Amino acid sequence: MVPATDLQGLGTVRYRLEVAHLKQWLSFPLTANPDAVIQLVPEMTMRLTSILLILAACGGETSSSSLPFSPETCFADLATALSTDAMEGRGLGTDGLTKSALLIEDKMKAIGLVGGVDGAYRQAFTVQTGVTLGDGNALAQDGAALRVAEDFTPLGFSSSGTVSGQVVFVGYGINAKSLNYNDYADVDVGGKIALALRFEPQEDNAESPFNGRRPSHHSDMRRKAMAAREAGAAALILVAPARDADEPDTLPILRLDGPISDAGLPVVQVTRAVAERWLGGDGLVLEEIRAAIDKDLQPQSKLLSTTVELTTDLKTTTATAENLIGLLPGKGPLAAETVVIGAHYDHLGHGGRGSRAPDSADIHNGADDNASGVAAMLCSAEAIAANLKSDDHRTIAFMGFSAEEVGLGGSAWYVEHPVQPIESIAAMMNLDMVGRVRDNKLSALGSDTAPEWEPILSKAGAEAGLTMTLGGDGYGPSDHMSFYKKGIPVVHFFSGQHDEYHTPADDADLLNMQGGAQVIQTLTASAEALITAPERPTYVEPQGGPAMSGDSRGYGSYLGTVPDYTTMGAKEGGVLLSDVRKGGPADRAGLKGGDRIVKMGDITIHNLYDMVFVLRDNRPGDTIDITVLRDEKEVSLTATLSKKPSGGAAASGHGALSWSPTAGKDASHLLDERETHLANLRQLTFGGENAEAYWSPDGKSLIFQRTPPTGGCDQQYIMSLDSGEVTRVSSGDGRTTCGYYMYPKGDDLIYATTEGGSKECPAPPDRSQGYVWPLYDTFDLVVQDGISGEPKPFLPSPAYDAEATVCFTDGRVVFTSTRDGDLELYVADADGSNLKRLTTTPGYDGGAFFTADCEHIVWRASRPQGEQLADYQRLLEQGLVRPSALEVFIMKSDGSDVRQLTDNGAANFGPYPSVDGKHIIFSSNMGDSPREFELWRVPVAGGQPEQITFSPEFDGFPMFSPDGQHLVFASNRGGTDRQTNLFVAKWVD
Repeated sequence: MVPATDLQGLGTVRYRLEVAHLKQWLSFPLTANPDAVIQLVPEMTMRLTSILLILAACGGETSSSSLPFSPETCFADLATALSTDAMEGRGLGTDGLTKSALLIEDKMKAIGLVGGVDGAYRQAFTVQTGVTLGDGNALAQDGAALRVAEDFTPLGFSSSGTVSGQVVFVGYGINAKSLNYNDYADVDVGGKIALALRFEPQEDNAESPFNGRRPSHHSDMRRKAMAAREAGAAALILVAPARDADEPDTLPILRLDGPISDAGLPVVQVTRAVAERWLGGDGLVLEEIRAAIDKDLQPQSKLLSTTVELTTDLKTTTATAENLIGLLPGKGPLAAETVVIGAHYDHLGHGGRGSRAPDSADIHNGADDNASGVAAMLCSAEAIAANLKSDDHRTIAFMGFSAEEVGLGGSAWYVEHPVQPIESIAAMMNLDMVGRVRDNKLSALGSDTAPEWEPILSKAGAEAGLTMTLGGDGYGPSDHMSFYKKGIPVVHFFSGQHDEYHTPADDADLLNMQGGAQVIQTLTASAEALITAPERPTYVEPQGGPAMSGDSRGYGSYLGTVPDYTTMGAKEGGVLLSDVRKGGPADRAGLKGGDRIVKMGDITIHNLYDMVFVLRDNRPGDTIDITVLRDEKEVSLTATLSKKPSGGAAASGHGALSWSPTAGKDASHLLDERETHLANLRQLTFGGENAEAYWSPDGKSLIFQRTPPTGGCDQQYIMSLDSGEVTRVSSGDGRTTCGYYMYPKGDDLIYATTEGGSKECPAPPDRSQGYVWPLYDTFDLVVQDGISGEPKPFLPSPAYDAEATVCFTDGRVVFTSTRDGDLELYVADADGSNLKRLTTTPGYDGGAFFTADCEHIVWRASRPQGEQLADYQRLLEQGLVRPSALEVFIMKSDGSDVRQLTDNGAANFGPYPSVDGKHIIFSSNMGDSPREFELWRVPVAGGQPEQITFSPEFDGFPMFSPDGQHLVFASNRGGTDRQTNLFVAKWVD
């Protein structure tokens, strides 16, 4: 970290930069765009005011002693300047991006950095920026020509070509096998023109299988184009039904549509007036037919009498983009090696496909993404340049990348056209979205790429007052990945996802300027340690660990491929791979870098979007045939898809920031010195019986069961881990057990309740037969919509149904039931369909959980023999079970490959898998006292259990948070009268 009092010669920096900017604004040609000049008046005023203030503060001289360097001021000035409306969202091909490049170049010069491209600062390359209409676009209905841009318009991802044929109305144009909905089921569109509604059925119905709360991927226009193409249609014509009576009948703007790969067939949109005319010729009314589909989800597809001829003619547009490169030259023997510190400075301009507000044409200023990263990079450069005293240090190349938002264009170009030998680059540090630091926490993604990262980053972060979340390999949707693929250790600083990401609302007033200063201090200290270290960081090969999924580039089922984003404009079809993740499904199936995927299952892969949709349409565990082109020959391979790996900081690119609970009170004094895996213990509840606490998908709340100190029956409660607020979510009638959040976002809840049998508490078990658990046959599983929704039965039966948990890749539910006479495990889809029994051996099978990838299930089971089996069956007939001998088991989620992980004859229960899938944590009384339950963990691969807790009281029901960073469990520690409370601790591996 750089002491401000030691900085020399920095008083002139802001002055020079402000003067340069004022010159730039004043030289703006008035005749070019008067409106733009008017918009710049406040900006020019701000610059002039800034110069006057600087001169005043310096007594008329540019002296560093009068104006010490402030990381916070530097960050605020640069991040704000880069995210004003005058920068036009820094979209490719805009004047605003040119202005941004000039600002960055001016700053590099003012700092004293040397131009990294033969003495200059700019490395130019060509990038595709969009599409325009050619001269040949035409649509004729039965020979009558329609008007381009008034009656119809091609869409930005359309192929160019001429087709003709009869029109087939295909409803919403959706083929959703998982929902048993197919608009193409009863019509033949081969060689014909498909006419489809935009959006999806029942989009305003919260109970819709298409979700209803938010658009599903089935509504995506590229998804519809793929469905039409695979059904054999020659072209797809879309029409947008009116959402209300006042909605104008307009056409979308033709604009860039993500990585520029076309859909494989012509795609246009027509006005409602045109579509109504075509449908009316066959006695159909657009709104009536839409309402009929929405009513009962039955397709209304029909061959129409209309014939059309369609020509689409689209031309791609290109622009020159530039990387900005400034060098701080090295000294001594280390000078031949380079450390790259980079941040992309382009953004979305006025939106487009990458925007999370796709229908908005407002400026997307991108203050966090990624004006914040550029500001932190440049301010760190300023600090390092002024303070570095070493005579032996590596060169630092500070790089501002362009075209990141369209496929890592700038960084991908650089690593293929480096200005210094690529092998000389010792490490790369990337900054992408560092402006929204919360709770003094910063993620350093990719830090598993070299063992040297952890001590450097942890120390630097601590000195800046930040808690660093470390982990993950170097794959992810930002510029560090381009370097990692070249065998270079990388790290990616990231302050977390937020609702304004990729929207027009990502403005400078939402940035945490003090947090930005902390990032600068962390980066500066880390860089100084890195460039002066005697040895360069040690590159670690990817091991198929947690995937840095990120924004819209993170998908559903996981294949483990790394697409070559630099080829997304290619017209030959397919998806070229630059690499595959070691140990992932693609690697195990035999795919490798250089392969071009051209088919998955029965779907032809024309572009990356097709591949995404196939992955979303399949779930983890599905096996899929994949055809690739390798050395110009087709190769057929078979892959078994899995869940996208997760865990630690590595689970995010532009993703969720690791977070710590603040509810409850510090209870670290209750930790035994031997409990080295636990830190920062907090007690969450205080009195009564509280147990079986399970995390929400976002890790921000718990559902748990509680019996108050005043007595009564267990009920279900939800606790906010921010505020500690507790809300009862069950009715208060009967007894409940084992609550869990439902897939996909935890909006619904599932738990077991006896209230269907009686509102009263059921009778307690007969303890004259020893310690037994009751198996009330009135326990039924219910699904409840949120905190106050009405519980609805989930697979009701006259037997014991309880202990349900959920897979968070596809919504499957595993639970325990006596519906077939014994206590067995069952699995069903989220809607109760596809019920399957998983276990068949006599004995108690229960307390099951899916692993993070949902490929396996862990559970507790008894396997009584002889007299013990007879005793088990006798108690079972009385609705009781004796939980004195339970072992931990694991199996594949289809019930195969069963393995026993413990064999100690004790009561082992509550097994839960670690997020990386390597261990199972559970509670057991295998120690010296049968009344003392502690937490243990056992390797999935086999081995001896390791004791985790050492409290003289009960510890049980452990569960890791979704990111693996925290552990919640129930314990008697610290209480009186053996009351059971909930505790949460930071997990230390």
